[in-house]
Amino acid sequence: MDRLALILLGIAVFFAGITYFLGRVLPRVKSIKYSPAVLCLLVGLYYLYLAMIVRSGEGFEDLANLLLSIMSLTGFVSALITALILDFLLPRFKS
Repeated sequence: MDRLALILLGIAVFFAGITYFLGRVLPRVKSIKYSPAVLCLLVGLYYLYLAMIVRSGEGFEDLANLLLSIMSLTGFVSALITALILDFLLPRFKS
């Protein structure tokens, strides 16, 4: 369980860093900051669909798909929160 928490924390930091980097490199294109979040959401929903709907019956494949979905949705949440902070909180501190 400790490894899973560290993996999720690493994924959150990674996607927050990517979002921050994209927000700083391309400040005029506001929608580019949200692209990692959208990508993680799509991947997370795909793996959740595979885990819940598709029944292959091959051992622990459903559990693996559920864990991949949790990891991807963690990336989605961290990237979305970082993008929202860059959009709404940081401009207030600059002025």
